Parts: sequence; C-alpha cells; structure tokens
Amino acid sequence: MAALLLLVAGCGSGFHYEKLSSEVYPVTEDVAWLAGEPTRPYTVIAKFRGAETSLCSLSQPYCSLYEEATRRGADAIWVQRREPWTRPEQWVIIQGRMTRIPPATYEQIEGVFIRYK
Repeated sequence: MAALLLLVAGCGSGFHYEKLSSEVYPVTEDVAWLAGEPTRPYTVIAKFRGAETSLCSLSQPYCSLYEEATRRGADAIWVQRREPWTRPEQWVIIQGRMTRIPPATYEQIEGVFIRYK
C-alpha cells in the first residue's frame, strides 16, 4: 500500500494550465527560470498554478513544470507568486497498522510561460 501511495505521488503534475496563445511553437530544450519580468520583448503563451507533485531531482525541483514548458515551446518560466503551505501530520492505516505521516511543507506557485519575440 505504501508503495502504491508513493507511486501515485510520483506521477503526474499538480499544476493547472491555461493556454493564452493560439500560436503553436516548436518544442524547446532549454527553459529559463525567472523571478522577475524579463527586459526582452515576449509573448505570454500560458498561465500555470499549482504545486509540484512529481518526484523530481534536487537539480530540477519543478520537473513537471519544465517538461510542460518545453512541450509548449516556452523560452522561460516566469514565477509571479509563491505561497508555502504545510500539510499537517496525518495518521493512516497501512497494511493494518496505524502509521504516522509527518507534516510536510509544499509550495504553491503561479506564473506564466513566455516565448521571446
């Protein structure tokens, strides 16, 4: 059961996307992470909001977000808002035994995918 929970937690993305451009762009390979508005001219191609639910490496903590950005042809991910939240301690039954799941802190983020002009 614990393995199943881990598998489910490791799959998919907790982000919701809204396409804002009717243009179809080729897949990109390198996507920048921006904390502020770029100085270059750009087009917003999609908005996103959510939290990472995939099991990502430490070198790329938002792996599903980067994957979606490359698929949509984005040059950059511009994060416009970050909000931490903590899941409280939980007790669940796993294989017939009560098991403590410690609290964990996550980050809700929102922003846009951009394509430079």
